[in-house]
Amino acid sequence: MHAGPLRGHGGAAWHRCACGAVFVGIVGAPCAMAGQPASAAQSLAVATAALTIACTAMAMTALALLVCWLRARTLARRCGRLALELGREQARRAQAERAWRDSQMHLHRLATARAGAREAERRRIGRDIHDDLGQHLLALHLDIGSLHNHPRLPAWLRERTGLVERHVQQTIRALRNVINDLRPAALEQGLRLALRRQVDEFARLSGLRCHLDVAGLDALAQRSAGTPFATVETALFRLLQEALSNVLRHAAARTVHVTLGRERDRLVLAVRDDGVGLAPGCEARGAGLSGMADRAAAAGGELTLSSRPGRGTTVSIALPLDGAPPPAPAPTALSPSSPQEHHEHA
Repeated sequence: MHAGPLRGHGGAAWHRCACGAVFVGIVGAPCAMAGQPASAAQSLAVATAALTIACTAMAMTALALLVCWLRARTLARRCGRLALELGREQARRAQAERAWRDSQMHLHRLATARAGAREAERRRIGRDIHDDLGQHLLALHLDIGSLHNHPRLPAWLRERTGLVERHVQQTIRALRNVINDLRPAALEQGLRLALRRQVDEFARLSGLRCHLDVAGLDALAQRSAGTPFATVETALFRLLQEALSNVLRHAAARTVHVTLGRERDRLVLAVRDDGVGLAPGCEARGAGLSGMADRAAAAGGELTLSSRPGRGTTVSIALPLDGAPPPAPAPTALSPSSPQEHHEHA
C-alpha cells in the first residue's frame, strides 16, 4: 500500500544524488552519492567559479599574447626602418669618405705638380741669371781689372778702379748665392754626392766628427729638375743644412751621424748627434723646427724628433718618392723640444 509514495520520495532523492554524482564526476570533486544536497550545490558553485576564473585567465593570457605580438611586430618594423636608414647613412658616409680621399689625392697631385713646376722655374731662372747677368758681371770684372792694372793709370784713378773692382766681386758673390738658393749647385751631381760634400764641408768648418751612411739609392734613376724627385732632393738637401746648423748652434755635440736610406716608397734622412739632448716633457717649438716641419710637409712628408737628456737628439725626415701621397694625412709629428729651443734653426 505504501510502496508508491515511498518509491516516489526515494526516486527524487536518488535523482538529486545521481545528478550531483554526475557533476562531481565531471569536475573531478569528491561528493557523497546520497543524503548531502547542500554540498553538491556548493561544489557546483566552486566549480563554476573556478571555470570562470580559468576562462578569464585564458582570455587575459590570449590578450597579453596578442598585445605582445602587436608590439613585437611594431618593433620589428621600426628596427627594419632603422636598419635601412643606418645602411643608407653608412653608404652616404662611405661615399663621402671616398670623395674626401679622392679630393685629398687630387690636392696632393696638384701640390706636387706645382712644386715640380716651381722647381723647374727656379732652375730656369738660375740658369738665365748665370748665363746672362753672370757673364756680363764677369766681363765687367775683367775690364775693371785690366783698367786697374794699366801702367799709365793715375794713382787717384787706380784707387777708384780698385774700389769698383771690389764692388763687382761682391756683386758676383751675391749673385752666386742667389743662384745657389734657387737651385743648389751641389745637386747637379746628384743627391748622394751633394750630401757627401755638405757633410764634409760641415766637418771641416765645425771640427766635429761626421759620419755619412747612404744606402738604398743605387736603384734610383736620374730625374730631370722638373720631376717631383728633384723637389724631394732639394727639400732633403735644405733640411740637412738646417739640421747640421742646429747641431752646431745648440747640441754641444762631438759626433754627428747622418744616414739616408730608402724605405719602400720613401726616402728617410736622419741626423743624430751625441749632444746634450732634450729635457723630458718639453714641447717648445721654435721657428727653426716649425720651418723644417713645414718644408717637410710641403714635400708630402713628415718630420719627427726624438731625444733623451744627455743622450743626444735624432731628427728624422721622411719624404715620399715621386711625390707619392702619404698613407694617411696627419699632423707633423714633433717630439719634445727643450725650453732653450734645442736644435732650433733661428
